[in-house]
Amino acid sequence: MDRRSFIEKGLLAAGGISLTGNSPAAKEEIPGQDKARGSMKYRTLGRTGLKVSEVCFGTFGWQDTPVLEAAVNAGINLISTCADYQSGGAERALAPIVATHRENLVISSGIDCYKGINEQEMLERLDKSLKDIGTDHLDIYVPHQAAEIKDVTNPDIPKAFEKMKKNGKANYLGISTHSSDLENMLNRAIDLGYFDIILCKYNFMEYKNQMKIFERASQAGIGIIVFKIRAGAQELEVEALQKKKLELNHARMRWALSNPNVSSVCMHFTNFSAVESCLEAVNKKLSYEDRRLLDHYRSSFADKYCRNCGTCSIRCPHGVDVASVMRYQMYYKYYGFEKVAIENYKALPQEAKPLPCENCPAPCETACPHGLATRKNLLQAHSLLTLA
Repeated sequence: MDRRSFIEKGLLAAGGISLTGNSPAAKEEIPGQDKARGSMKYRTLGRTGLKVSEVCFGTFGWQDTPVLEAAVNAGINLISTCADYQSGGAERALAPIVATHRENLVISSGIDCYKGINEQEMLERLDKSLKDIGTDHLDIYVPHQAAEIKDVTNPDIPKAFEKMKKNGKANYLGISTHSSDLENMLNRAIDLGYFDIILCKYNFMEYKNQMKIFERASQAGIGIIVFKIRAGAQELEVEALQKKKLELNHARMRWALSNPNVSSVCMHFTNFSAVESCLEAVNKKLSYEDRRLLDHYRSSFADKYCRNCGTCSIRCPHGVDVASVMRYQMYYKYYGFEKVAIENYKALPQEAKPLPCENCPAPCETACPHGLATRKNLLQAHSLLTLA
């Protein structure tokens, strides 16, 4: 769907409404919206009291301002970004929409924390983020990509946030992770007590204890935003699933939103049709057919989808960063983020790349609990991301 089609449907012409806080407007329909398609729906984000759209606009790999404009006018009010996305390009691309819609938006941003961040760095980078986005405050400040427990427990995070909050530059504190140690990290974040929001990986193929952890977080008043719900997005590999791609994407969204403790699902929007599609998804409940599609996907990729569990990395005699290499391959092959994948792979230290895998007996494959052809996948990833 192109921009003209969206204008004809009334999405780009729709008037803005207040969607933050406890405003009754948070449940109103969008003026000019197609009744048959349905309207965006909203949930309360934990103890923050913020009313957020069930679909969150994710900005990793994105810099297309018109698509964001369409999403906002379709009722999406939650935006998740990061100062490190596209080297700041994502935050800068938000500015034109923020200039005219700030009062309607819930904006989350921060910086990557997996390399270690200190209080001063967070404060300085926040000021730059506010300038780039064109706002005087963030609704949610989020250290991104927490990889280990030490990233979650970094004492500089709450210290920096207290100063941000005191100066009116950030209202709530979150933490984001898709680590192989995800369950332990989520439990620790809950125990710490000062995180208001958790952003994390969540899909129908892994982390069986995650639902119980979400219940625990909800009882503590912590809001939950989930991402990576597509479980690798590998449906192009199976013809029957490729033909059902739209329905499969809807099923994934409905599955995630069927959990009452999830406030919003973070999605990537590469075109106007994706915005239209999300409205269709949220206006129907998870069905028997949805579950059948998810089961078909699960059975097709049980031994092909890398869960990034880290088991193989422990057995690797060469120190290859298996999780990162496999993730960048996924970004390139299935997510449409070719440039980002190549840049991220290039930035990996040489010792973390699968250069020694060619002549390795592959103890990683023996260790994999899901039976993945890890060595073959790593070599393919290196070839793809190096020669592309």
